[in-house]
Amino acid sequence: MDAPIDLNRLAALREEKPRSLMAYIRFAWPEIKAALERGHTLKAVHQRLQECGITIGYRHLSSYVGRLRLQDRRAGMPAARAPERNTGVAESPAKAAAIRESGSNDPLANVRERTRKRPGFNFSDEPAGERDLI
Repeated sequence: MDAPIDLNRLAALREEKPRSLMAYIRFAWPEIKAALERGHTLKAVHQRLQECGITIGYRHLSSYVGRLRLQDRRAGMPAARAPERNTGVAESPAKAAAIRESGSNDPLANVRERTRKRPGFNFSDEPAGERDLI
C-alpha cells in the first residue's frame, strides 16, 4: 500500500447519474422540501419532477418523501432523550398514589378486579364443589 492512491475514478461518480430513483429524490430533496414548506402540493412537485425527466410514480414519491422526512426528524431529535410512551390508560391521581404507597405494582390487578365484578353468567371449567351444588 505504498503506492499513491488515485481517487479520480471515485470523484467522477459525482458527475454521473445515480442509478436508483431514491438517489434522484435524495439529490432533489432540498428543493422538494422547500416547495412543500412553501405550500405546494406533492402532486405539483410530482408533475415538476416528471417535467425535469425524473420518471417516478406518485406513490413511490410519496413513500420516499415520507422516508426523507423521517430521516430529517431523527437527525434533529436529540439522542439522549427518548420519546415518551403513551399507554392509553388514564390513571387517577388517587390510584397512582395508592400504588406508590403500597410499593407493589400488580399489572393484572385491573383484570382480576373486572373479572370479579363481571355481570351475567360466569363459566368455570373447574368442577363445582359440593357446597355450591346444594
